Amino acid sequence: MPRNPDASAVVRRVSVGLVLLLAVALVLLSPRFGRAEPEGSYRPVLDPPALELPCYPLPEGLVLDFAHQVRTDGDVQVDGETRRALVVQYDLVDADEVRERLTASFVEAGFTPETGTGDALVFTRPDTGPVSAEVEQLSGIPDDSTVRGTVLLDLPSVPVASDDPVCDDPYATKRFPESWELAT
Repeated sequence: MPRNPDASAVVRRVSVGLVLLLAVALVLLSPRFGRAEPEGSYRPVLDPPALELPCYPLPEGLVLDFAHQVRTDGDVQVDGETRRALVVQYDLVDADEVRERLTASFVEAGFTPETGTGDALVFTRPDTGPVSAEVEQLSGIPDDSTVRGTVLLDLPSVPVASDDPVCDDPYATKRFPESWELAT
């Protein structure tokens, strides 16, 4: 049976109308599907600073009382003994102020200052033995530079103090495998 040409045109118009209606509905509803809700911050959630984690604590009572960030933290062999080498960068202050603050922090934590070799600060406490800190100001940095220098702390080696999964993350603890070559 032949179709009525008017019916075919009506079906075509209805089909086009439905497709257009569906397209408009998709455009209007698309912001609701598959998009993140704005939270005002697009920064990823980061782990706390390495020394605030429960993983590898400093000797009891010791606090680094200056702006800093841990660069590396790991065990090294020194004269056949396993020691902890903790490298931090200090910010916004000069080397003399860092030395003063380190000395005050060690003394407050119950350490006794000793005579060191060269510029090294040396402290002892019966439960830890000798520890040292070498403070080095960066040279040639602009006056408005944030990072001003580094501190190498020679401390007793400590085992991991927590089973928190973050303690297995070298980016959080700054305890990188020996095969990684990182600038300190």
